[in-house]
Amino acid sequence: MRSEKSPPRRPERGAIIRTVGFKIEVGALSGLADGALVSFNGPIDAKNIHLFQQQMDALRQRHYRRFVLQMGEVRYINSTGLSYLITMVEDVQAAGGALVLFNVLPKVKVILESMGLTELLRVYPSKAAAVRELKAAVPAPTLPAAPGPEPAPTAGTIRRLFRRLFGHPDERKI
Repeated sequence: MRSEKSPPRRPERGAIIRTVGFKIEVGALSGLADGALVSFNGPIDAKNIHLFQQQMDALRQRHYRRFVLQMGEVRYINSTGLSYLITMVEDVQAAGGALVLFNVLPKVKVILESMGLTELLRVYPSKAAAVRELKAAVPAPTLPAAPGPEPAPTAGTIRRLFRRLFGHPDERKI
């Protein structure tokens, strides 16, 4: 039995989950023992979200905390997919980790930008840039905050706004 402090087991190289029209592939990230590269091929929508959720939950149970999502083959993401990504990034951050996206197609990037989600769902142009961000995202000791300008909305605020607009994912019709 693994202890809480033991490093995560590496994902099996080339682990693939697929259904008709959708595939998830998981790989290791060199230099990040707690990092995983997750690549998608197909839309992230109500039909496929359960596979994405199962894979991410399995990785988190294996103590992965940093995720790079390769989005180059995701031509469409609906509100169910966006809602899950928001929840996932908030959960990962709450556990001391990070989740970033790279190679996001322009059509999907426009959706993220128009919804105001690019601050929460950090988008990078390349895998190298995304991995650099994850390496830099190692939690630093927190210092008392100095008085300053009004803080930006928290991730929970974004989730509440999104759910007010689109409803909770469990309440949507598939």
